[in-house]
Amino acid sequence: MMDLGIPQEVARGVVHGSWKKVMEATTPHAMIEEWENFKNGFWGRNSKLIEYLDRECLEHKEKWACAYTNNIFHIGTTSTNRVESAHSTLKAWLNTSTGGIDTLFLSWHASIGRQVIEIRKELETCRTKTFKGAYGPPYGVIRGSVSLYALELMFVEGKKTPSKCYCVIGRTHGLPCSCRINSFKRAGDHFQITHLAPFWSTLDYANPHDARRFEDNDANDLQIFHDLVAEVCRRGPSAVRAAKVALMSQLYPEEEGLREPRVSTKAKGRPPKRENARDPSWHEEKSNNLR
Repeated sequence: MMDLGIPQEVARGVVHGSWKKVMEATTPHAMIEEWENFKNGFWGRNSKLIEYLDRECLEHKEKWACAYTNNIFHIGTTSTNRVESAHSTLKAWLNTSTGGIDTLFLSWHASIGRQVIEIRKELETCRTKTFKGAYGPPYGVIRGSVSLYALELMFVEGKKTPSKCYCVIGRTHGLPCSCRINSFKRAGDHFQITHLAPFWSTLDYANPHDARRFEDNDANDLQIFHDLVAEVCRRGPSAVRAAKVALMSQLYPEEEGLREPRVSTKAKGRPPKRENARDPSWHEEKSNNLR
């Protein structure tokens, strides 16, 4: 906003101050009210600023204002930061702007391969890591089957006041909102995967060319699991009991209960004198006499 005669530090305060109320208004009516308050406030004296915001920003309000974007399923993607981050990552792999097409292709391929590895690593973490705030209802069933980020969003949403819930996260992210989470808590019910958008439970990364391979792997894993169950049943009750304990600890770690602590057999301090010590041998007696 330097062309409007507003220093950069002051412009940053405008964006994160009174103008932010206009951006984050929950309804179009509330946005109009906040815009009128902005024009009637301190910054309304700057006619160039008001004209600039009206022409460059409010003209395209459907693309950035929360009053409109809150009705779109965008999963939190409301800016071009992802594209800019991808460009920055690619430039870091290129290292130079004068390389050949072969160097460009190899660097680009390596950059994408690294991103794929990171994505698969994060998805595996979602399957194996336990989110601390998701024990018991209403998160116990979906824990380990949905993204950790989704559980964090739901956990934060559940702490909000249900009476002031506008059900925004349900439209923008496909997740249960505050009023729904609290109703499940009061009833002691658990969310199922079907209550969330499929995006949050897709914990397998597959390119279109790899989709068949992943489907085959799922079928093979299911067949191997059935074979293991049959083998455990064939070995008898002791094997069934051990397998049950292992599965219960993996699926319901919060129900394991408390365990007795291990008792240390190593006593501290000087050990007591032993009454049943053996008599010294002839060699030991001889060496003691020589002393």
